[in-house]
Amino acid sequence: MSGPFPPISTLMPHRDPMVLLDRMLDWSPGKTSCAFRVRSEARFVEEGLLSAPFTIEHMAQAVAVCLGYEAYLGGRGVRVGMIVSCREFRAFRCSASVGDELIVRVERDRGNETLSHFRCEVHLDDELFADSTLTLFHGETLFQKGPA
Repeated sequence: MSGPFPPISTLMPHRDPMVLLDRMLDWSPGKTSCAFRVRSEARFVEEGLLSAPFTIEHMAQAVAVCLGYEAYLGGRGVRVGMIVSCREFRAFRCSASVGDELIVRVERDRGNETLSHFRCEVHLDDELFADSTLTLFHGETLFQKGPA
């Protein structure tokens, strides 16, 4: 499914200045792509560069958006969550520069109401920038129900 989608901030429990993603590009159950532009004032950007390991948080936020949109469509509230494991993180470049747009793709490998495992990739200029497998814990519901 492609947009238009609700604003990112309605699909995850994060608030500024920790909202790191700009928009959702597409979605299907258990799978989404999001985009963000590296900005000089953004969290984790130092001296005009975003170091690859910091994209783990972008990956986790894309998972939150994926699950948040699923909840939104089902008329349920967005849930708080946290990373409990990061396996096999690989960086293919050291950093991205201010102005670069990166695409974060996440896909659920398996999961239940408490834990989910997602394969995650970050792309820059159609090349793999970093990837990982994240395990996330799903906690309590924070927000009101979506439109369903």
